[in-house]
Amino acid sequence: MKLPTRVTIELTNKCNRNCQGCPRHKSTYPQGFMAEALYTHILQQLPDSTVIVPFFRGESLVHPLFPEFMEKLRRFKQVQLASNGDYLTKANGKAIQRSCSFFSLSLHEFKYPWNTNHGKFLRSIRNRRLETQVSILESLIPTDKKKKFINSWQKIVDRVRIYKEHSVKGFGDMPDEPKPIESCKRPFAELVSYWDGHVGLCCQDWDNRTQLGDLNLASVEEVWHNQNYKEVRRLHRNGERGKVVSCADCCFSNKLYGELFMGSEHE
Repeated sequence: MKLPTRVTIELTNKCNRNCQGCPRHKSTYPQGFMAEALYTHILQQLPDSTVIVPFFRGESLVHPLFPEFMEKLRRFKQVQLASNGDYLTKANGKAIQRSCSFFSLSLHEFKYPWNTNHGKFLRSIRNRRLETQVSILESLIPTDKKKKFINSWQKIVDRVRIYKEHSVKGFGDMPDEPKPIESCKRPFAELVSYWDGHVGLCCQDWDNRTQLGDLNLASVEEVWHNQNYKEVRRLHRNGERGKVVSCADCCFSNKLYGELFMGSEHE
């Protein structure tokens, strides 16, 4: 493909939370905010059909220009955002409603909908046909309350996702999951830009261990077709993904991990 079909643009890797199980604890990457000029420059190179993911290792809503950044995404058909919801101010909520096609609320402790302040917002954007999700680590849900948890949230959102903790020993590893040898689709379809414009391999490459380029110095198309990317793809095609530094310990492949429960009818 001439350009990636899915582009993750990290607005910031800063986060207001310090959650157990988050790979941020192992990352040594410098923290910062993406500059508006760089953000605009990246977007200008992408067609409207590109799936845009405006978050990665941090909480995007803490970016001081979050509403303005989201407004620049309105021309894209698919914009997918996840947030812990702590900064869901009126302005930020309006920006999400205007620009996103998918919004996921990440729960970092066990809560029913009535124990959060976000039920009204989630109902509102769902009624406007914005796809909604609540996600939570499997280890946070008491076994005897799992069914009630799922049923209660299904009345509020379209999807409930329960997933296992990953990146326990490194980046992308999962307990008791074998390391796949088949080619992963991500190097062939997805590009990740860190807040400073450096390009990483995928959303499991938390420390830029596989350096692919710099969008301050080259265009998206130039990076996408450079020798670094070509070598990663060659190794994946040849069943040698383990030779790619960021893929050596990764258990992720071309399937959905965890459990996904689709929502019921609206309340």
